[in-house]
This record gives sequence, structure tokens and C-alpha cells, in this order.
Amino acid sequence: MNLLPHLRPLATLAVSVLSVTPSAFAAAPAAPAPAPAPAEKTPGQSAFGTARHIEYLVGDLPLVLTSPHGGRLIPDTIPNRTYGTVLIDTNTQELARALAAELHTRTGHHAHLIVSHLHRSKLDPNRELKEAAQGNPAAELAWREFHTAIRTALAAAVARHGFAFLVDLHGHAHPIARLELGYALDAKQINPADPAFDTSGLIALSTLSDLAARVGGSPSALLRGPRSLGDLFATRGLPAIPSPQDPRPGEEPFFAGGYIVREHAAAPGTPHVDGLQIECHRVGVRDTAENRAKFARIAADSLLVFLQERYAYTPRKK
Repeated sequence: MNLLPHLRPLATLAVSVLSVTPSAFAAAPAAPAPAPAPAEKTPGQSAFGTARHIEYLVGDLPLVLTSPHGGRLIPDTIPNRTYGTVLIDTNTQELARALAAELHTRTGHHAHLIVSHLHRSKLDPNRELKEAAQGNPAAELAWREFHTAIRTALAAAVARHGFAFLVDLHGHAHPIARLELGYALDAKQINPADPAFDTSGLIALSTLSDLAARVGGSPSALLRGPRSLGDLFATRGLPAIPSPQDPRPGEEPFFAGGYIVREHAAAPGTPHVDGLQIECHRVGVRDTAENRAKFARIAADSLLVFLQERYAYTPRKK
């Protein structure tokens, strides 16, 4: 799809393109960047931001997928970042697309998908603006378009379904081959035994805070108990932490979830939005098309079961 000649401001986009009310964007910045906007509000179609650096595939499921570190564009017009991590998360864009395709195959509907096509040496959308773009105006614009597209997608999902679930996909090279599920709680916070965690109040700081407040019960069970996302992944053949099988990282390396999930799912002012960061090991998950397809099948199954059991949501097959 061709990019609109002039990308509209977020408030206009919210009303005229995705039919959501301006109040849904109460948590957005006062002067947001333009968002990549499709000419028609048709799920499954992509729109692109400035210079095609950011892509937004419009969805109609409550799932919003993001791929911040799988881009390969290295334009000369944007200087290399001089500090912070600059390595690509290999094949994570392909992993996100495989998951989006699997969800469509199963449901007949589309997940929202936001992709940064810029290499991480040029932009890191999973960092705050200063570190992400390091003062370059073109990179700053791409960063704003990426995050505005996330807000647009989340608001559209909430308006349509009453909730949204954000899945931020990454790749890790830690020694243990397992999915690391980041709920914006670090190892020190999730290492305590269940009784201590349940009374800590930390679930309110996590990316499951809205769900926890709605369903109640044991926070540790929601995070790592039976039928948690970690359990759903593990019982389908992909080891995951936290889960009943692997409840706490101890002293092992563990990614807790970065700027994207903390800003869009854990921060105050993000009602009806939950989610997580999924850090994926390479061999067996990201390394081949066959393994990416296997991950997509397991992830789609796990996420759809989780949505049905925790949100009473089952997509109507088209």
C-alpha cells in the first residue's frame, strides 16, 4: 500500500482511520508524531512511515505484536549510534511475521504488527528517545512513528475488544535455551518464593497489572503457575521462564522487559492493556524457517488459550 501523502496527527487517525475515541489516547504524549496510517482501515494491510522505516500492519485481533530489533535497513542519511547495543536480533522480524501469519491462519483475523525496518545500529525503538536515536532527526522521527503506531494499535484493540495484549519479540544469546518472558519484573523481584511474591505488591508494577486487578487471585500463579503463559509454552515443547517448570532465574541472566512493554503495558495510564516481552533463543526457534514456523504454532496456540482462559476471548472464525 502506498503511504498517504501526508500522515495525519494521532487524534485524527484515531477517529477517522481506526474509529476509536480521542479519550483512548489519554496516555499519549501531548504532541505525538504522525503515525503510519493506512488509506483504508482494512486489517491485513500495511502502511509505512517516513522513508518506509516503520511499518504498521493493521489488525482486528486484541493482539499487538512488535518487532523493534529485526530491521536491516542501513541508510547513509542516519549516522550509526555510538553507544548502547547495536546488534540485530537475528530473524526476529521473520519470527513476528510467522506468528502473525499463523494467527491469521487459525482465526481468519489479523494481529496488529509494528516493525522497525531500521537496523539497530541506526535506531533502537526499545530505548527512550535519547539513547534510541542519539540526536538524529530522522531516527527520532522513526522512533516517534514506531511508538505512535503502537499506541494507535493498542487503542484500536481496546476500542474493539475491551482489552489489548502486547507481545514484544526479541532474541537472546544467554546460555540456557529457553524463552525468557519479561513482565517488567527483574530476577531479584521474581526470585522470592510464592508467598513472599504474593504479598509484595509487585504484580501492580508488572505488565500484567490490569489483568491481575481484574481477575484477582494469586499473583505468583498468574505469573508462573499452572496455565500461566510460561506453562502453556513449556507444556507445548518450548521451555520458558517463569513457569511452573522453571519458576525463577536465580543468578542466571534474565531479560525482564524493556522500554516498549514498560511504556505501553506497565506504565500508569495504560488501562486495559497487558502484555510481555518474549526473548527467544536462536537454535530451535529463530535459526530456520521450519523452527520459526514451529514457534509460531506454539505461540499462537499458547496466546489464544491464554486469551480464552484469562479474558474469555475467542475470535470468531471468518
